[in-house]
Amino acid sequence: MAKSREKELEELILYHKKLYYAGEPEISDQKYDALEDELRNINSNNAALFVVGTPEGGKVLHEPLMLSCKKASSLTDIMKWVSDIQNRGIYVGYKVDGLSLSLIYENGNLIQAATRGNGQYGDDTTVNIMFVDHIPKKIPIKERINVRGELYMSISEFNRIRTEITDKDYTSPRNLATGTLKQKDINIIKSRQLSFKAWDLIGLEGSQTIGDLREHLINWGFDAADLYLIEDPSNENVQKAYDKITMNREDFDFEMDGVVFKYNKKQDRDNAGFTEHHPRWQIAWKFENRGTETIMKDIKWQVGRTGVLTPVAIVEPVLLSGAQISQATLHNADYIESLSIAPGDKVSIERAGDVIPKITEVVEKGQNQWSLPENCVSCNSPLKREGVNLVCTGNNCRDREIQSILYWVAITEIKGLGQMSVEKLYDNNMVTHFADLYSDNLMELDLVDQLGKNGSKIYKGIERTRNLPFNIFLAGLGITNLGKKTGKLLANHYESFEELQNTSIAVLNQVEGISDIVAHDILTGVNDPNLGERILLNNVTLVYSKRKKITSARNQLEAFFSDGEVIEEQSSIGRGRKIYITGSVEDHTKKSLTEMVEDLGFVWSSSVSSKLAILVCGKNAGNSKITKALKLGIEILTWSEFEKKIKE
Repeated sequence: MAKSREKELEELILYHKKLYYAGEPEISDQKYDALEDELRNINSNNAALFVVGTPEGGKVLHEPLMLSCKKASSLTDIMKWVSDIQNRGIYVGYKVDGLSLSLIYENGNLIQAATRGNGQYGDDTTVNIMFVDHIPKKIPIKERINVRGELYMSISEFNRIRTEITDKDYTSPRNLATGTLKQKDINIIKSRQLSFKAWDLIGLEGSQTIGDLREHLINWGFDAADLYLIEDPSNENVQKAYDKITMNREDFDFEMDGVVFKYNKKQDRDNAGFTEHHPRWQIAWKFENRGTETIMKDIKWQVGRTGVLTPVAIVEPVLLSGAQISQATLHNADYIESLSIAPGDKVSIERAGDVIPKITEVVEKGQNQWSLPENCVSCNSPLKREGVNLVCTGNNCRDREIQSILYWVAITEIKGLGQMSVEKLYDNNMVTHFADLYSDNLMELDLVDQLGKNGSKIYKGIERTRNLPFNIFLAGLGITNLGKKTGKLLANHYESFEELQNTSIAVLNQVEGISDIVAHDILTGVNDPNLGERILLNNVTLVYSKRKKITSARNQLEAFFSDGEVIEEQSSIGRGRKIYITGSVEDHTKKSLTEMVEDLGFVWSSSVSSKLAILVCGKNAGNSKITKALKLGIEILTWSEFEKKIKE
């Protein structure tokens, strides 16, 4: 009886936590606390009591970063990589085609789960993961560790769901797994079986080899993606390992897109290090593309934010690598001409890396004649040829401007504002430029009127981006050759937007990685009054990492300081002390909290340790962290106490 009540309370607590994080609680804090107290009396170690989540859409910081895997397409690539460690042992394993996931365990409890996201920040999925039976919720280890791996749906489970639910067209196990994880309805998650294969373990002391890590993971109840050690990674042995998995690929009940090889010894991995994109100590030998034939029905053109038109082939639907394909990339105008392709042709279609469908050749010509367009499909302005591309020459191109708005939304991470919503706002003349998102004329009621109840969340999301890090602001402008990476470089070299605007090509050229051509594009862009200056006129505040932050009437830190002041030398406030915030804080994501405290000169910590200076507790703060901080004598503050302390 007690066991059934424990399960009932566990599901109730997770259900109400999920609603709480979504900002839609059904019960009071007192009633929720009563549920936790009852469960604690039955089993104080139940995993549901230790879950640490964030508000809906909240971000989780990955420490270290969740990087991609270096790709190889031949045995030569693999052997060149192996030669860097003088052919010492390497581990071989599956490259599962799924959703990369990070799992944090503390004192043996699963307390947080997050997707890979952009590698630095992922989406919090803690509550939903608690309903995935294949992932252990408790493991026999006290240290704080990070298990990373691939969440996926088996092919048999995918086929079962497709058979039972015939009114929806699910395209692939990976997409269905991703969609299942995002479900708000817990019952849907419980009704589908998701699986997990672990491929990394971080934070465990004493483990020296991939084999050691694999053994620990298996003992704790995980499936491991790593398989076995190749002690002598000769050409013959590496090829044999790749061929063995490739030949048996169809027998596995999960999708793969390659074979992963890793340096086995910890010393070799430490010596290899990382690039910004991937660890140097692992590499994936991708499977050869699988192709099939179909009929191309039409060619559609999409206008991007820079005015470049991208062709997309519309094809007779065909099943390819487990997914139903009805569109494929044709790259650019030059590629179309090189294929001499036209609607009605029979074509060969492949999925590059088993991901992106593309037309590779014309198998049989049809009867149709076809030529490149001369006018923009969106605004009818003349097109010009620039290298391999067709480019719109219009100044007021609807599709181009909508894509610019969507690009800004993506860079600044404004949630809920998708293409259909942007198109509606654009067509109603409410947002025709991304600067219009911050116009005083765009009110919350206007967004609710146009977009329904989601309009309120979008409005709050926009308001949160009124205080923008300088590098994000620069990247979002959509200037040619100025993306996220270059934005960071510029933010580290220039102390204000005005300083960057007033620099010269010669000075800008001295920044590592910026050529004369790139410098010209950057200076042309930042001095275009229709870009940066147009946004700043709408009361958007820039946060500068090099020197200072200028507050505005909308600055969330205004409560700490007098109106309109310039906050000089932020580091004098935090003085480099380590800080950790546990629980949720209203109107903040983990990312915005991290940026806030770092702006104040604190160092964000990933855990509670003896080096921590302050533990700040928001709503639903983690009991284990508070207990540990008390034992270590760390200063503990509520969020309101922290605000007051900073103000003083």
